[in-house]
Amino acid sequence: MTGPLAGLHVVEIATEISGPYAAKLFVDLGAEVTKIEAPAGDPLRRWGPFPGGMADPERGGLFHYLNAGKRGTTIDLERPDDLAAARELIAGAHVLVEDLAPGTLEAWGLGADALGGLNPNLVLLRISAFGRRGPWRQRSATPLTLQAASGWVSTRDPDRPPVQVGARIGEYVAGAYGVLGALTALRLPPAGRVREVDVSQLEALLSTLPYPMLMAQRMKMLGLPPNLRSAPMLGVVRAADGWVGINCLTGQHWLDACAMLGLPEYGEHQIAIMMGGPERDEFFGKAEPLLARQTVAEIVELGQALRIPTSPVNDGATALDCPQYAERGFFVHAGGPGWSFRRPGPAFRFSKTPVARPGPAPQLGMPPARWAADARSLGTTEGPQPFSGLKVLDLTTFWAGAYLTCYLGAFGADVVKVESIQRPDGHRYSGAFAYEGDDWYERSPIWQATNLNKRDLTLDLTSERGLDIARRLAADADVVVENFSPRVVEQFGLDYDALAALNPAVIAVRMPGYGLRGPWRDYVGWALNFEQTSGMSAVTGYPDGPPCNPQGPADPIVGVHAAVALLAALEHRRRTGEGQLIEIAQIKVAACVAAEPVIEYSMTGVVSPRRGNRRRGYLQGVYPTAEDGVWVALSLPDDGRLDHDMFDELVAGWTRTQTAAMVVKSLQEQGIPAEQVVTGERMYDGDLIGAQLDARGYYEEFVHPITGPHRYPGWPLRITPGPTGHHRSAPPTLGQHNDEVLAGLGLSADEIASLRAGRVIGERPLGA
Repeated sequence: MTGPLAGLHVVEIATEISGPYAAKLFVDLGAEVTKIEAPAGDPLRRWGPFPGGMADPERGGLFHYLNAGKRGTTIDLERPDDLAAARELIAGAHVLVEDLAPGTLEAWGLGADALGGLNPNLVLLRISAFGRRGPWRQRSATPLTLQAASGWVSTRDPDRPPVQVGARIGEYVAGAYGVLGALTALRLPPAGRVREVDVSQLEALLSTLPYPMLMAQRMKMLGLPPNLRSAPMLGVVRAADGWVGINCLTGQHWLDACAMLGLPEYGEHQIAIMMGGPERDEFFGKAEPLLARQTVAEIVELGQALRIPTSPVNDGATALDCPQYAERGFFVHAGGPGWSFRRPGPAFRFSKTPVARPGPAPQLGMPPARWAADARSLGTTEGPQPFSGLKVLDLTTFWAGAYLTCYLGAFGADVVKVESIQRPDGHRYSGAFAYEGDDWYERSPIWQATNLNKRDLTLDLTSERGLDIARRLAADADVVVENFSPRVVEQFGLDYDALAALNPAVIAVRMPGYGLRGPWRDYVGWALNFEQTSGMSAVTGYPDGPPCNPQGPADPIVGVHAAVALLAALEHRRRTGEGQLIEIAQIKVAACVAAEPVIEYSMTGVVSPRRGNRRRGYLQGVYPTAEDGVWVALSLPDDGRLDHDMFDELVAGWTRTQTAAMVVKSLQEQGIPAEQVVTGERMYDGDLIGAQLDARGYYEEFVHPITGPHRYPGWPLRITPGPTGHHRSAPPTLGQHNDEVLAGLGLSADEIASLRAGRVIGERPLGA
């Protein structure tokens, strides 16, 4: 294999999606992965889809996507001889990945303590529903009940049950966090014993939401409904030949959208239309017929020409024909003799360490394998934290890029975030309101939670003095991160070629929405556009209703994948001294975790309908309780003896007579997965998920200079032995560290005063 992690040995004892996806990312980065399967094989071999509809454990498309390029070996870990072969493999590995039920490895004699005598430098990545400690560690769960407990199940229609996010996306999310945790742990000096990375799927889902617990707390403080959520305008609407997303993020977007539709008279009524009422019905009554006469491609082209974030709502078929994916060659052919399908390619591109396309997935029944004798040791940090000594220049805006740099800062990196008083980070205005006073732009809980652990510097990059300071910072940085549309940093002369001329060892992480090349290179977009383009939205919603946006996870999911790629590039630089460019196109990452619809269509020629809260192989749903507006989710294996509609009717008839707590307690005592659908204002609640989160130290309190103390969410992983906290410092105010950062560059007090007088730097937005 080639790639930045060539020579890394990984053993996988995992099934379904989370663990295999984690191991897949290792493969994409060049590591050698050996998958250990029981004689019956990974259950996903029997999941499908299959070519021609004929089940064949060697031809399952989703299994092949997740396991391409891995070596395979079939081992019965209940047999002593086979167990010895597994122990031999693990003895030569750097990482062991597992996502089995708690206690399974220990029953085989492969727990952390037992493995310590075998391979004391091993990193043991463990992915489970709720994590390996806390009162819920043995609790029954399914993907639906985990979504319910984490806030991923959302109300889409007030007259119908809340609905899950489709295509099992959450399981991929946990796998991506797992790789991030394992690569972070590998940077720590040897501990003399196995280092465990404990990933909670519940916390992984919670970590990819726009901080609903902080938003609910803030809404209550302002006297507003705690779970108030306004959808973007116009949202997902029908065109002549499909669905299209028109996602107005700013007031100007709305004005331009009204002009595009020939309805300028509604430009001043955005808030009234967003909040519902007669204005909304009147507006959509006029807008929908206009849109229904145009194709998706026509609407996207016109919207983007006006710089309105507009995108197709792709499904498994149209994603394959999407011009940007097609131009980039993103969906690749896979399969074997006599059968083939299409699947997403790697989520990232490296300029110096190309990612190789992996070979086929392993066949079942392969004998135990042995490692080649080329395993190498990995570099470790010289400080107490995984990223001690790492200098990061943060040129990001909004969420995806800032999420990456927040993680780096949490574990030791010195992160300098650059904004300007002319144009502060737009995320500062999410959940902040101008009527709150002169410092209203400091009050956004979403901005705060994404920008802990950083120093804040303001620079006017349109001025030569400001740009010169940015170049000086870049010349001394290990990593530069940005997530603007490509032309923004290129206009400032801060693209990779310019940065490498200043600092050949720099690693530049660029995270454009649609990529650095292709026909949509300069399109504008944000999280909802990437959810729509990738297929996430098309699989979410009621079977008889429109596509629905997951509303949030695309940004942090991209940030996690970018962090994984960066840690691999840092390892490559340690060995070779080479910096490089990493490209993370956000629509590619989103498609990687929403792979199933494309795989299914390419194998069957059929676009599956939205499934609502259903899932093949289960009787499950979201049901009302005796408490108004409180819902519960539950799942049972489907043995084929009961019609799903009848099941829903029977279950709803019972749950309507019970409180949510009674339903969950009764079913969990019988080992049946069930959870209350949790909303933002209950995420600190010890009677629900709060007790589990507190036991694992998920929340950490910091005092913000303006808004006071807050319990901020951390990361969904624990490294033992390793860092004991999730964050190091409170989020900064605008320009809080101007003097400190500039003095560190050698500027005198007079020079700094001159920059402030010239509005190159400052501590308040212009006009505020």
